[in-house]
Amino acid sequence: MQLAQPHAGIGQALGQAMALAQAGRLDAAEASLRTILTGAPEQPDALQLLGMIARRRGDHVPAIALFRRSLAAQPTQPHVLNNLGNSLSDLGRHADAADAYGQALALDAAYDDARINLALARIALDDPVAAYDELRPLVDARPDQSSAWAVLGQALNAMNRGGEAAAAYRAALDLRPGHTPWMHNLAVALRLTGRAAEALPLLLDCAARSPGEAAIRYNLGHCLQDLGRIDDAADAYRAAIDLAPADAAIHESLSRLLWEHGRPDIHLDSYRAALATRADDPALLAGLANRLTLAGQAPEAAALLAPAVARDIGGAELRCRLGQALWSSGHADEALTAFDAALATDPDHAAALRESARSLLIFDQPHDALPRIARRLAADRHDQQALALQGIAWRLTGDARADWLNDPALIATFVLRPQDGDTDGFNRRLDAALGALHQGQHHPLEQTLRGGTQTADDLFARGLPEIAPVRAMIADAVRHHIAALPQDPAHPFLNRKAGDFAFSGSWSVRLHDGGHHGNHIHPAGWISAVYYVALPDAVGDGEQGWLTFGETGLRLGSRERITRTIRPEPGLLVLFPSYFYHGTIPFADSAHRTTIAFDILPAR
Repeated sequence: MQLAQPHAGIGQALGQAMALAQAGRLDAAEASLRTILTGAPEQPDALQLLGMIARRRGDHVPAIALFRRSLAAQPTQPHVLNNLGNSLSDLGRHADAADAYGQALALDAAYDDARINLALARIALDDPVAAYDELRPLVDARPDQSSAWAVLGQALNAMNRGGEAAAAYRAALDLRPGHTPWMHNLAVALRLTGRAAEALPLLLDCAARSPGEAAIRYNLGHCLQDLGRIDDAADAYRAAIDLAPADAAIHESLSRLLWEHGRPDIHLDSYRAALATRADDPALLAGLANRLTLAGQAPEAAALLAPAVARDIGGAELRCRLGQALWSSGHADEALTAFDAALATDPDHAAALRESARSLLIFDQPHDALPRIARRLAADRHDQQALALQGIAWRLTGDARADWLNDPALIATFVLRPQDGDTDGFNRRLDAALGALHQGQHHPLEQTLRGGTQTADDLFARGLPEIAPVRAMIADAVRHHIAALPQDPAHPFLNRKAGDFAFSGSWSVRLHDGGHHGNHIHPAGWISAVYYVALPDAVGDGEQGWLTFGETGLRLGSRERITRTIRPEPGLLVLFPSYFYHGTIPFADSAHRTTIAFDILPAR
């Protein structure tokens, strides 16, 4: 660290305090620094050293206060601004941290650590492009900066540029061989690009080097699942749970694996075992209740949550989860009471606002639903679920804006043809490649498809030779579609029109005899789409397997309406606003139906 130029006596005392801190004698170092501050209360170096000691103890709020006092006494301290940013990041205050790092760089543009930390803050703020823009010039100018390469890899991974991310991690490891976290990140990048066989030995090496790290076992489970080693994947997830028994995400991954591969009898066992010793853990309670509700065991979910809510566990989140379980159990009035209880705890709780509004629409009380929808959209005007509910409420109240919001003209279709013109051959090869990725035996619980399977992770990030050309054709069609959209600054879909876009998720669905999609929306997108790869002959018989728009997932009976139906064909791409309700009509045929679906967001 850097120090200012204090007079000799204070300088010697500061050096002694620093030596004590470096030796781990934090109490002695603190006592020495406080002695200095007795005579010089605003001595900037003593204040920043005390801040660093507080941060080492995990006392981030006092650390921030001490760094700010040091800066008040001496503003031109880029290293203290960097330390301030680190403590702010420790508290999850990434925007404030980015501001501190930016101030440090304004004082010293060559301060590489601050630039790397700024990039990390940008990634945490879900702006990996800005992180990339910070780091690319740095690694070009100083390619010996191993940390810069590693964080560049994180940014590229977040941008779904997995191949480049792997190259960046390799550059970091060339400079610092054997760095376990970077080896782990490299393995994750390789797996996400479809190179699980390359990732596996790296993950096994990492697990041997860091046997107590749950994240490594967790990603090892993902990797083994990709390789079709289902029992080994389950064992890896269980090992991760042994290391981090309260990590709800690991339990969910194990539950999904077991459910989709024919073990519904044990898919919730890990949750129950963890709750036996952590009965009041809100995340585990919410996770188990959600999986129970999705699996058709909503009464059990309600019975699980009600005592915890009565003990005031979990705040608005568990009250909302209880409402969902009660609704699925057929106790509609009690469900709405639970949603209102969640909102009494947190008036802006997103899920409770949406779920209560949805309930009121089903109760045919759209006027009562509208204020809740408006409150949610005031907090997030891009909330696709709230926009979908707003369209329903407007239609049910006779508001003409319903047709403006849900205009079927916003749906576009394109027939995509490969460069060689062999559309049938192209889609046959694509269907075969996608088929190898459909390893599950049952539909995912959390999805709306029934009678089929869905691939995991980001399909377009996989390095399969059959994926790249269809992704390129789709991207070209999306650009044409966006360019043709009209301008309307008041429209919540059209006002997001931008010069470029980014894929925010992509996957494949394969449906079998009787398979279909329930009516749903895509909450994570702006524009959503489906590309038809393979279809059974039954699609030509009546409207079997056709895509429908307008009918909601609320089961409104006579109040429902279908605004458009589209007959699929191989090579057809359909693009639509993500908040548009859509589903499919079941088909009866022994042949399968394969599609690619994806979401996109406007680019920065």
